[in-house]
Amino acid sequence: MRERETARSHFGKRAERYDRSANWVRDGALIARIRDWAEAGPDSRVLDLATGTGALAESFRGRAGRIVGLDLCPDMTSRSSRPWDELVAGEAERMPFPDASFDACVCRQGLQFMDAPKAVAEMLRVLKPGGRAVLCHLTAYGEEDRETAFLVQRLRNPARRSFFMPGDVPALLREAGFHDLESADYLSVESVDQWIDNGAIGAQDMEAIRRAYRASSEAFRRIHQVRFEGEDILDTMKFVLVRGCKP
Repeated sequence: MRERETARSHFGKRAERYDRSANWVRDGALIARIRDWAEAGPDSRVLDLATGTGALAESFRGRAGRIVGLDLCPDMTSRSSRPWDELVAGEAERMPFPDASFDACVCRQGLQFMDAPKAVAEMLRVLKPGGRAVLCHLTAYGEEDRETAFLVQRLRNPARRSFFMPGDVPALLREAGFHDLESADYLSVESVDQWIDNGAIGAQDMEAIRRAYRASSEAFRRIHQVRFEGEDILDTMKFVLVRGCKP
C-alpha cells in the first residue's frame, strides 16, 4: 500500500533524530498525563500504537502487567530501549490482535499518518469492555490559525494524511462508539529550527516553513505566541488529549 510505504520511508529517515526533533517527544509531563489517563494497573495489558522509539511505552514499566508496542517502522523501534514485553510489526488499521485483548490503548502523534477512522475502530475492537483509549495529537487552535498551521505541518511531514482541528480528535472516538469522553489541551513551546530538522525533508522545505512563519498573520503570531529569537523561531503548539471508554 502506497501510504504505508510512504510512512515507513518517512520515519526511516527521521529515526536517528526523532528523540531530539521536538520538545514534546520526551516531555515527561505530557507522557505522564497520557499514562495516568490510561489508568493501567499491575494486571493491565497496554497497547502503545505507533510506539516509535518507545518513550510512552517506557512510562508504563513497573505499572502495567504487559506492554505491547505496534509499529510499522523497524528503524524507529530499533532505536529504543526496548521497553515492551512484546513488539509487533503491523498496521493500526489491521491490528494482528484478537478482539478484547487490551485494557488500555494509547496513541501519541500517530493517527495523522494513518486512516484515522479505521485505526480508531480497531482500537475499539481490541479493547476489552470498559477499556480506555487515550489519544494525543497536534492540532490547529481554530479557524484563525488553521491555514498557516496546516501549511507548516504539511511541509514538515509529507507523509501526513490528516490535519486536525481541536474537535476532530474527540470526534474520532465518539464516532467509533467510545463513551465517557474527556479532553484537555496541552501546549508545548517548540523551536522551529529544531522541529523542522527532522532528517526527512530538504533545505527547500525547511526554508519554506521559515517563510511561512515570517509571512504569517498577526492573528497566527498572537495565537501561537510566536517569538523570533535570532535565526530561530519559537512556536507554542497545541496538542489535544482525549480519553474514551469502550462500552
